[in-house]
Amino acid sequence: MDVKKQEKFTASINKQIANLETQLAENLDAHTPIEPDVAIGRLSRVDALQDQQMRLALERNRKDELARLENARRLIATGKYGTCNNCEEDIPLARLEAVPDAQMCVPCLTELQKQN
Repeated sequence: MDVKKQEKFTASINKQIANLETQLAENLDAHTPIEPDVAIGRLSRVDALQDQQMRLALERNRKDELARLENARRLIATGKYGTCNNCEEDIPLARLEAVPDAQMCVPCLTELQKQN
């Protein structure tokens, strides 16, 4: 992959990382315990607990995505970005634009999914 394309992907990945970090910082209240003695009613408490669990799941998903994007940034720095981990061929640019943290080309990913 040429330097200009790497710079384009680096800028896009850095923007996505910054966005995820902002979202994670805004979601800090997801860890606040729901007090059992608060008079919000039993159903309201269940709703509050469910909402908290959904926010925690969203936080885990964002952290996972952040880790994948940071790995993609490391791959760019080492010159290995855009190469399939399985067949070691170039991953098509259209796939990288759609999934910047892709580590496999579609045929290899499809084959891996068939095996599982």
